[in-house]
Amino acid sequence: MSLARETLPQATAVEARRSLTLAASALGLELIDNISVIPSFLLVPGAAAQGGAVPAVLLFATWHAESAPVAPAAVEGAERMALAVTLAGLAEARARWTGPEPAPSVAVVVHASAGQGSRALSELLNQHRERIQAPAAFWTRIQPDSPRRRRVYLGARGRVVLGLWGGDANPYRVRDALIEQLREEAYGPRPLDFELLRKLGQSREALDFLEETLDDPGAVAGEGEERLKRALFEPRGQVVTSAVAHPDRPRAWLIMEGAESMDPSELLRRAREMAKGSTVEMAEGYLWDRLNIHHPSIQAEIGLSKSVSEGAEIWPMAPWVTPSGIFTRSLGTPLAEWGIPNPAGSSVRFPKPEAFETVAREVAELITRCARGLIEPRGAGPGHRSSPAL
Repeated sequence: MSLARETLPQATAVEARRSLTLAASALGLELIDNISVIPSFLLVPGAAAQGGAVPAVLLFATWHAESAPVAPAAVEGAERMALAVTLAGLAEARARWTGPEPAPSVAVVVHASAGQGSRALSELLNQHRERIQAPAAFWTRIQPDSPRRRRVYLGARGRVVLGLWGGDANPYRVRDALIEQLREEAYGPRPLDFELLRKLGQSREALDFLEETLDDPGAVAGEGEERLKRALFEPRGQVVTSAVAHPDRPRAWLIMEGAESMDPSELLRRAREMAKGSTVEMAEGYLWDRLNIHHPSIQAEIGLSKSVSEGAEIWPMAPWVTPSGIFTRSLGTPLAEWGIPNPAGSSVRFPKPEAFETVAREVAELITRCARGLIEPRGAGPGHRSSPAL
């Protein structure tokens, strides 16, 4: 955590590997390292672990600072603190577990970044699917503000990044045509979404927060509820061109974001048809995703919101891109994002012990609530049997 973003080449990767090896040993988990220049790691229950090899809860974290801005979703450079409190929270959840059932088994996915490396993350999850396929998954983030109500997101926007080499296809026309198709095909908000948008549209705090998340506020029209709907559900596209041409580099990048029908492979196929004569390749493919409000992870977040704030502020979608859709496609389990306010006066690289413990305890409470919800779903009678995942 004390390292800068990257002091020396590979220094952060070396320290991440060393720290996670120690953490896996302390937690009694098996460490899986994909042995890459930009490594990813898994901490999974062993085959003989208590409760079986299949985890009840899956946790996601990253070991390197994001290359793109993340505010106001999270504190810049707080990714390694989030990783550390995730592991500490897992240990705390085990220590505080009570009841006749054994403590729930938990697995951890540690990727280099949440905003880049989508294809590598998808390969990692698919390769180890049987070891990490849990009923619920969480991504803990350290957020810069302390809202009156904790934000719970029922979905995530997608992002597809395409590179164009050679040819004379106009990248702006390709972008516009793709956006038009996505607008026509998207189903749009559901009945629950409209109710949530109506409530958020009446909150000045929610609207101010939305403005902070927009890279280009002028690109989103409307006010209040309508502005929220457009920002969360409508597709947007950006073209980035290089000032100096180079044969080994794309002459243009197409960055497409949002829309439920935006399947990365399908978007790549369409772009290739529209840009005949040019080579089109995909660099990133984050899928658009939705979470059911009754999903165990969301119910755990709503319940925890009531004990750490005035309650939950439920958003139909997160205003940014997350890896949730990759988890859903690879594992059948969406990734629920949970932001914990950075304690006042605490540094993310050198946090005070009491501040670190406060955040770790909240992670532990989130894991515990979700695990108990899986054992005893709402409305279950005395004869209800425990989940086979525990």
